[in-house]
Amino acid sequence: MNPTRFSRRSFLSRAVKSSAAVGLLGAFDCHPRQSNGAAVRHFHLSTSIPPINNFPDLIPLARQAGVTDVWLGSFLYGRWFSTPKELRAAADRLEKQGLAVHIINVPLGHPGNALGVGEEAISSTPPRHWQNACTVDGKLYSGTSIHPPAVKENVRAMQALQAQRFDAVFLDDDFRVARYPGIIGGCFCDDCRDDFLKTHGYKKVEWEALIDSVHKRHPSAVLRAWVDYWCDKLWGMFTTLQSAAPKITLGNMIMYLGAEKAGIPLDKFRDVPFRVGELMFNDKSFDRLKGKTDELFSALFHRRFAKAELAYSETTAFPADQLSAKNMAAKLTISLIADVRNSMFMSGLKPFPLSHWDLLGPAMRKSARLHEKLAGHKPSGPFKHFWGWDSRLVGRDQPFSLFLASGIPFEVVEDIPADGWVFLSDKDARGVAEGRIAAKSQNLPVRRKASVSGKYFLPMEENLKDVFALKNRIIPELKDTPYVRGENPAVFAWYPTARAALLWNVDEEKLKQADNF
Repeated sequence: MNPTRFSRRSFLSRAVKSSAAVGLLGAFDCHPRQSNGAAVRHFHLSTSIPPINNFPDLIPLARQAGVTDVWLGSFLYGRWFSTPKELRAAADRLEKQGLAVHIINVPLGHPGNALGVGEEAISSTPPRHWQNACTVDGKLYSGTSIHPPAVKENVRAMQALQAQRFDAVFLDDDFRVARYPGIIGGCFCDDCRDDFLKTHGYKKVEWEALIDSVHKRHPSAVLRAWVDYWCDKLWGMFTTLQSAAPKITLGNMIMYLGAEKAGIPLDKFRDVPFRVGELMFNDKSFDRLKGKTDELFSALFHRRFAKAELAYSETTAFPADQLSAKNMAAKLTISLIADVRNSMFMSGLKPFPLSHWDLLGPAMRKSARLHEKLAGHKPSGPFKHFWGWDSRLVGRDQPFSLFLASGIPFEVVEDIPADGWVFLSDKDARGVAEGRIAAKSQNLPVRRKASVSGKYFLPMEENLKDVFALKNRIIPELKDTPYVRGENPAVFAWYPTARAALLWNVDEEKLKQADNF
C-alpha cells in the first residue's frame, strides 16, 4: 500500500461530522471474507418484559434498524425478575415477529444498582440467605462472591429455563469475584481463608503474606495461588451450570479489562459466547479521547481470547439516557476494529431513548458493510498493543492506550516482540524491569510515573503532546508503513491482508484541519 495514496481530507468531506465518522480506504480487489453469503455482523438488544410492554415501538424500531436477537432479563441476584413461563410467553410473541430470543441472568449480585431500577421493582442485592463477601480489609458487601446456596439456586434457574426451551443464556458481568475494575478479587472471609489455606497446605504465615501482597500489589507466588484458586471456583460454577442445562449455550459477559485477578480464567472461555469488557457508559466518559482509546484497548485485549464469531460487544448506556446516539454509534466502530461480530445494545432494565434508533439504524448498516470487508483480517503496525501478566494479576486496569489515536497503525501482541514500539502499563513496565516479563524490544514507551529505568524504556507522559512527539521522531523509520500525517488524533487501523485501512475520526473538531496521508 502506498502511504500517500489516500486523501484524508477527501474522506472527511464525505464523513458524518461526529465521533461515529469512520471509513475504509483502499482498493478491494480481493474477495470479502463471508461464509456462504451469511451476514458477518449481527445486532442484539438486551431488554426485559416491562420495557417491551410499556414501549410498544421499541421492538419494531429495533427490528427496523437491524436487530435480529433479543435477550431478556431473567434470574437476577437470586430472584426471578420474570418467571420462566412469563419469559416463554414473551419469547413466543417475539419469535412470531422474526426475532430470536435468549436470556440474560445475573447469577451472583452486583456491587451497586447496575440495573437502573428501584427497590419497588427488584432488590439490587441478593436475598438475605445468600452470604455476603468480605474485602481484604474485612468489610462486607453484597455480590460477586461464590457461597452456598448461590450455585445450587442458579442451577435450578438454568434447568427451569431449559424446560422452557431457551437455547442460550449470558451470565451478566457480575460473574466475577472483583467488585470493580482494577481490584484484586476474591472473598477474604474466614471460611474462604480456611479453604484456601487447606487447599494449598498453607499456614497462617502464607495468609499474612497474601494480605501484604494484595495491599502492595506484588505478584508473589501466594497471590498467584490465590488468583488461581478463585479462577478455579468461578470456572467450576460455570461448568456446573453448563452441565445442569446441556441444551443451553452458556456465555460470560466479561468486565472491563476483566482478567484473572477478577477470577476470570480467560483461556477457558475461548469456546463460549464472550462479551468483551467496556466501561464508558455515558457521554461524560466516552466523549474523552482516552475514554475511547481505553475502551478500544479493552476490546482488543479480550479478542486475544474470544473467537470473532462468539464475541459480543457491551454497547451499554447507563443510566439509560446518558449515552448519546452518536456515541452509541461510535461504539460500533470499536467492535469493527476488534472484529467483534455481535453488537449487544444494553441499558439495564430501562430502554435508552427510542429516538436513538433513527441514527443507529444507518450506522449499524454501514458498520455491517465495512465489517464484511474486514472480517478475519487483523490490524498490523509498528505500535504494539500489549497487556501482560502483571497487569492481569495486580494492575489497576489503567492501560497506556492513547497511542491508539496517534494515526500510526498498531497490532495486538501476546508477548513483547523485538520489533516496533510496545506501550507498557505501569505494572507491566515494572514486570519487565524486574525480569518477570521477557522483552526483546529496545523501544518500550512507559509513563514516567512507572518509575522504571533501563536503556530500553522510553519514559513519557500519556498525553497527545508526548505521543505525537514520539510519532514525529519515528516516522523516518516507518518506510512503507502508511500513517496519518500531522498531529490530529485519529485511530488508524491498517489491514495489509485486506489491502485496506480504516480511519476513525475520534476528535471531529481537530480533524477539521486534517492533512493528507
